[in-house]
Amino acid sequence: MMTVLRQILDQVEPVFRENPYRFFTEHDIHSELALITTNLLSNEGSLFVKTKDGNQVGRVHHEYPTPFRCLMEHYNFRMVTEDEFKREKLKNPRFAAKRGRIDLVVLNSDYVSSNTLNIVSGKRYKDLLESATQQKFPALDLAIEVVYHPTMDERPHAGIMKRRVESIVQDYEKLLALMKFRQIDDLPFCKEAAMLFFSNTGYRVELERTLSSIKTDEKVSLSSFICPKTA
Repeated sequence: MMTVLRQILDQVEPVFRENPYRFFTEHDIHSELALITTNLLSNEGSLFVKTKDGNQVGRVHHEYPTPFRCLMEHYNFRMVTEDEFKREKLKNPRFAAKRGRIDLVVLNSDYVSSNTLNIVSGKRYKDLLESATQQKFPALDLAIEVVYHPTMDERPHAGIMKRRVESIVQDYEKLLALMKFRQIDDLPFCKEAAMLFFSNTGYRVELERTLSSIKTDEKVSLSSFICPKTA
């Protein structure tokens, strides 16, 4: 049986390749991925689940907060533990390590049904951390990050290429940190993660060469959808 991720990839690839210029922004692609994922889960009858306190919620969400703080300035990425955060705050009250956001997630049904809406939404960080010691299921079945290099951004210099690559690496490292994050008794927070890169510019060769040089890990897959400019 194919995983949800495999089904998503199988559906989004022909959509992008047949009409690569219909997407103006990354958010357009986020919406398409959410639509595909929602339809898949709906067809399986597993889109909606009730929380422990009786609230029916959908499993597909945008901009889901990470269960950890991190530093992400200038395309860098570093996870910050709570102990480090407290130490640095004492030294410098202006120290700011914030939670990251995941472009698209699929919540785990068992996690939803065994937690209150407050925990499932992930919004109240203190409550989320306290609940981690009581969990029996991963919070997420799937986490996806998207980077899009549209033709509207095309410029004949290496600067924008460098920034796109830095963005890919940063988001990839965020997903890797998410996959390594543990709740209790080595219980993972997320079961599967993927980095998706889309481009419809004329830089196909350069992009493929650059993507192949990015250091990856088996915990996070990296898929690219690069359509050469045809007009």
